[in-house]
Amino acid sequence: MSDNILIITGGTGGHVLPAVNFFKYLRKKNKKVYILCDNRGSNYINNIDQNLLFKIHSSHYSGNFFFKLLASIKLLLGFIQSIVIFLKLKPKNIISFGSYASSAPLCCFLLFKYFFKTSLYIHEQNSVVGKVNKIFLKFSSQIFMNFDKEYKNINKYKNKVSVVGLPQRLEQNNSINIKNKKNSKINFLLFAGSQGSIDLLDIFKYIINNFNKISISKKIFFTIQAPLSKQLEIEDLLKENHYKFQIKYFFNDFDDILDQTDIALCRSGAGTINDLIKYKIPAIICPLPSAKDNHQFENAKILSSINCAIIVDKNNINEDEIMLFIDKTLNDMNFRKKLKLNFEEIEIKNANELMWNYIQNAK
Repeated sequence: MSDNILIITGGTGGHVLPAVNFFKYLRKKNKKVYILCDNRGSNYINNIDQNLLFKIHSSHYSGNFFFKLLASIKLLLGFIQSIVIFLKLKPKNIISFGSYASSAPLCCFLLFKYFFKTSLYIHEQNSVVGKVNKIFLKFSSQIFMNFDKEYKNINKYKNKVSVVGLPQRLEQNNSINIKNKKNSKINFLLFAGSQGSIDLLDIFKYIINNFNKISISKKIFFTIQAPLSKQLEIEDLLKENHYKFQIKYFFNDFDDILDQTDIALCRSGAGTINDLIKYKIPAIICPLPSAKDNHQFENAKILSSINCAIIVDKNNINEDEIMLFIDKTLNDMNFRKKLKLNFEEIEIKNANELMWNYIQNAK
């Protein structure tokens, strides 16, 4: 029987990047591992052997009749492509990281699982189990969860659940300490993925226009990740207010930036929340309102429930709350000590190791 391992992922970077991290972990252990991904998701995959990467057609169903018709054709093509891949690899273990892109390959898994004696493992990055993952939970051997919380919508499968966290890059250091910068500059980070976010930028502009209320505002250095279309506007705003800053579409040294960040304004995808926890960064969080099942809001509650973040509704912004949180985070050392204790309530797990130990020891 084949010892091949197939990792299924696709769609957004939130699904793809943890899958790639786990893939590289297994490769370092010299395992026979492959990635199956849709064409869109493959844009997030770099620096791996292309012979180990399989691409398929896929699509979500959000759109009008003609879009859904085209989506059906793409999904059918993806299913046929998946059949060919399954016949070639005959995988012993499959690890799916969710998203609409995994639906066709997982249907293919159902077709072949008895022939190849294949076991399925599912990893869920968010605080709400995604629709595709939820459909296939009953066929999985184990369900790996990122966050340690109660998942009420899957109670009947709770005996399969293991909380493992999110697979991280191999070179990352898990022992990050909260910053204690009395006399050095203060680093403020605005990030919302490489494509930026217009409503986040609007909140940021409000903050800049009100920063004169904070006593150490001129010690602040801004790092901005923003789309090219908004960079000139932000540059003008920061120059007008005499702030030092760097602004890019994408940062290659993002881990170094996170390590030096004192406060952030951001979305609440699973990867972002894990970064905030790992680097102990207090945050002003504006969840993406269009996120499926409102999962970004649920993710944000992981930090707001321990007072390490405030959640901002773009349609009902509490201006005083935002500026008070910033002021206390930057000026009140007792508040910062409390933040450190609150962050330490959340255990950072080695997801790569925990997942692999379970898979290789499963009977």
